Amino acid sequence: MSPEGSAESGEQGSSNIKTGQLAKMITEIGPNISEIARQLGQFKESVRYRYKEKLLNKGFAVRVAVDHERLGLRRVIMLMDFADGYSDVAELMLTILGGEGYLVSFEKVLPDGRFIVHASVPDELVETYREFFGGLKDKGYFRSLEFYTFHWFRNPPMKTEMYDFDEGLWDFDWSKEIRVDRDVASYMPSPREKYDETDLLILKQLQIDGNKSLAEMAKTLNVNYKTLTWHFRKHIEERKLIKGYVINWMGTKYDYKADRALNKKHTYIAVAVLFSELDQAKRIDVMSRLNQLPFIWSEAVGDRYEAELVFPIESITEGLQHLAEVIAETKTTARYFIVDQRHALAFSLIPELYNESRQGWVFNEQMLMSRFENLLQKAQGIQKERVSQRPDGPLA
Repeated sequence: MSPEGSAESGEQGSSNIKTGQLAKMITEIGPNISEIARQLGQFKESVRYRYKEKLLNKGFAVRVAVDHERLGLRRVIMLMDFADGYSDVAELMLTILGGEGYLVSFEKVLPDGRFIVHASVPDELVETYREFFGGLKDKGYFRSLEFYTFHWFRNPPMKTEMYDFDEGLWDFDWSKEIRVDRDVASYMPSPREKYDETDLLILKQLQIDGNKSLAEMAKTLNVNYKTLTWHFRKHIEERKLIKGYVINWMGTKYDYKADRALNKKHTYIAVAVLFSELDQAKRIDVMSRLNQLPFIWSEAVGDRYEAELVFPIESITEGLQHLAEVIAETKTTARYFIVDQRHALAFSLIPELYNESRQGWVFNEQMLMSRFENLLQKAQGIQKERVSQRPDGPLA
């Protein structure tokens, strides 16, 4: 290699290392450019430029990871198979629940069209929530419904040291020996903390856009800037209502202006895996093996264990082989699902579901049922109109 080529390669390597350092610090303290520059001993202008050009402009959205356990919210995961008469309105029903019924996300799976649905439900409302969906099943909305609760949920931090930010490629050795990481497997849910509606409003804004400043929030929410600052410092920071910051490295983000999810095409394949009941030893083994991968996106732990992995398309074969080996070697049972990312959506916290005067969460079952019934009537009306407009008319 010529001296010029060697120098160019060295500069690229240095640039990638600095971007990796930046990304790692963002997962810990958020996009606080001034503080990151101070801790790294770099010029603030250089850090800001790298953040914009190497991350944001390349599709790396940043959002806050709210500590749901500190808010008294428990992770619920459901597997839903909508009945034939309701499949056309399934995503609209789930979107309503995202705005009014504690849904965190939903995603359709291939090839059978079921939905994996995540909800973050107040502890005191979990049984009510279970009964509500059981009632929907009794009314015929679902062909089948599975309902599972978990103790905690998290998005593991991006393994920035395994990613080439300049080339946009992961560097992972599938042949390396898997070690048991008991620190990861021993993670425990956070204790519940006190909070109020203003805290929830701030958290929602940061979920939408982790770059949003308190000054911008004050204008959006029409709340005094000093009031927001006090709540952020005294409640959110001191009570650790934020678990960390998530970098959406797979390029998925929500366009709030266009009201739709944006996904990079033909780049990643998401796989959700649900393990049956695990004893502590098996759970430690499973978590250790999956957390070695840089492709683990989320995990939920309870009597069962659920994880979502997002593999680069060129690594999908190795990824599925790795899952098969984990299942076989731990002698447990698991199901995995290929996610249809065209039919997936995530939602932020809904502060309106928190009753400030009662200092508790609410769940309006009758209102939601009414919304669903109206939605179904409209869908049936549209279907009848389509049939009547066929050239041969409706079938006799």
